[in-house]
Parts: sequence; C-alpha cells; structure tokens
Amino acid sequence: MMEPEDLQPVESPQPVQPTVPEPKPEEKNEEKPIEVTIPQNAFLIMAGTQAIPLDKALITIGRSHDNTIVLDDPRVSRKHLEIRVVRDHFVLFDLNSSGGTYVNRQRVSQGILYSGDVVSLAGVTFVFSQDSRLRTPGSDPINEQSAGDRHTAIFNSSIDLLNKKKGWW
Repeated sequence: MMEPEDLQPVESPQPVQPTVPEPKPEEKNEEKPIEVTIPQNAFLIMAGTQAIPLDKALITIGRSHDNTIVLDDPRVSRKHLEIRVVRDHFVLFDLNSSGGTYVNRQRVSQGILYSGDVVSLAGVTFVFSQDSRLRTPGSDPINEQSAGDRHTAIFNSSIDLLNKKKGWW
C-alpha cells in the first residue's frame, strides 16, 4: 500500500487558451461619436435686448458658474434647465428646479421649443427665436445683392409729401 508521502503531486493540465489575432486598428469596434447637426439661426432673447446664440448641442442654464448661461438671480436654481438638440430641434428639459420652468405660461418638465416661445425661469424671461430665412451676407445663391444694394421703402414720411408737392409723382 502507498503511503501519502510517497504520492507525487500531479499537475493538472492547464487549459489551452486559443490565440486570437489582435484586430487591426481600423477593424476595432470603437464607439464613434454621434454627430449632431445644430440647427442654424437659433437664439434666446433675454430682457428684450441681449441675443444669446444657441450654437451648441447642449446648453445649460442656471445660477452655478459652470453653466453655459449663468443667471445671477436667487429665484433660479443652480442647475435649472438644459436645452438639447434632439433630431434637429431644440428641446428644453427642466432639471427639477425649485421655481419651475414655464413655456408660454405653462409649467413644463420638457418640450420642443418653437420660434416665439416665451420661456420663464422663476421670473427670468427669455424668448426663443429660430429663423431659417436668416443668412449670412453673400451666401444667397439666388440673389447676390447685398443689404446696401436693395431699395428701402419709406411710408408716410415727410419726403413723400415734399415729392408730391413738387409734382414728382
């Protein structure tokens, strides 16, 4: 009979690891960033005087200094709302603000913004505007006139009365 000390430990065979060739850099399945097209000519009008262009896919608004648009108003939450581009539209998302977010006097948690919408954040008001007809000078292939080349219409002016008296009309 064999004694336990006479037994030699038997090494169990190691499982064979299959070798898989390392994929070439162009074959790697890396996540590609999703390209977002930011709609043109969109902005927020604040206090009727300041136009803030919406030229990013994500715009944050609030009291905190790390927001895209910082509002120094105690009624506004630190992180009050986000405006994101979703399927070529600007969509507003309230971030559970204490004062709430209103669009055209209705409290909302999220919603698509349309040109002319009045957005209110606890009393601070913006008007959303987006005009697809706006263009940069010289970019209209149909009409190459610049703004200074077009005629200007003046209605009910003293010049009209003066010209009528002289018999020019």
